[in-house]
Amino acid sequence: LFFLMIRRPPRSTLFPYTTLFRSTNGNFKGGCLRSIINHLDYIKGLGMTGIMLTPFYKTAAYHGYHVVNFEKVDPHFGTKEDVKELVCKVHDRNMTIVADFVANHCHKDCRLFADGKHKGWFLFQPDGSYKSFAGIADLPMFNTDNKEVQTYLTERILDLCAMGFDAIRLDHATGPSYTFWSFIRKSVKRQYPGVRLIGEVWGKLDFKPRNTIRYFFNRIRYNAQEARQLEYVGILDGVLDFSYQQLLCKAVNSRRSITNNPVLYNEVKTHFARYPTNFELWLFLDNHDLNRFLFECNGDKSLLREAIKFSGQWEQPWIMFYGTEKEFTNTESINDGTPYADERVRMCINNNIL
Repeated sequence: LFFLMIRRPPRSTLFPYTTLFRSTNGNFKGGCLRSIINHLDYIKGLGMTGIMLTPFYKTAAYHGYHVVNFEKVDPHFGTKEDVKELVCKVHDRNMTIVADFVANHCHKDCRLFADGKHKGWFLFQPDGSYKSFAGIADLPMFNTDNKEVQTYLTERILDLCAMGFDAIRLDHATGPSYTFWSFIRKSVKRQYPGVRLIGEVWGKLDFKPRNTIRYFFNRIRYNAQEARQLEYVGILDGVLDFSYQQLLCKAVNSRRSITNNPVLYNEVKTHFARYPTNFELWLFLDNHDLNRFLFECNGDKSLLREAIKFSGQWEQPWIMFYGTEKEFTNTESINDGTPYADERVRMCINNNIL
């Protein structure tokens, strides 16, 4: 279970953090919702104004994205009462809390898939095999155009809203259909107009343009990631801004300064200007699926510090991956094809270093 610390400049900010405070044997790494509760003052003391959790539902994997039951909290992480207490104690500190929701797929052991009674809830190939997320056989994909699926997953998001979450991160938003997201947004806003829905729109996997002509021209004028993000304007409240992250990576990969870089500054301003002012771009330097930003800086801590300062000046939320305050990095790229290489950036934080 990870969580991100959030910081929203002048109006507030997001920062990602993790509950992995100690190592244990096996798939689950240790740490829990109680660990986060116990470290809220540490997080706030860093200047963070919120946290973002990764999924805490019953799961087949420590990171939470292989959901087995959408209605139960995984006992490795804690209980539903722990979730409610965490939300309350975050709000007591005038901080924001964000949940992470997986609407694209579930684990094959999830009752909805395993009982064989909900076949229409899932996508199938012409040969009769089920479609799986990223080709991972354990992860059947929902048919998000199915009305029953839309209703069920909307109810689960509304459960999070009822517990007091201020925003929902929508994992792999390019998988579910635009019709599905429109249904979700209308349903949520009807009851919880202040809750923000923020999509993870990243890469070409499962992406389909909402408007082919608009996307075609945006693709000519901008890069592919920018064009993909723009398709979600009017569908969601915002996106995690991978385009921003790529601009900063390009700069530090060239060992160029961040704070004294007028070219980068103008590139970022131009990027932001492409979006309506009410569409939120949640800025970040890295996350659990990317190399640590210090790795991208080739270990130059001054560049990391410049990037943090640079990110805090914009009128957008920005998110810091847990451990960045301790200048964590990975020694090898997570993109070298090694199985489970992403665990190189998901190291545990031990209590004795906090």
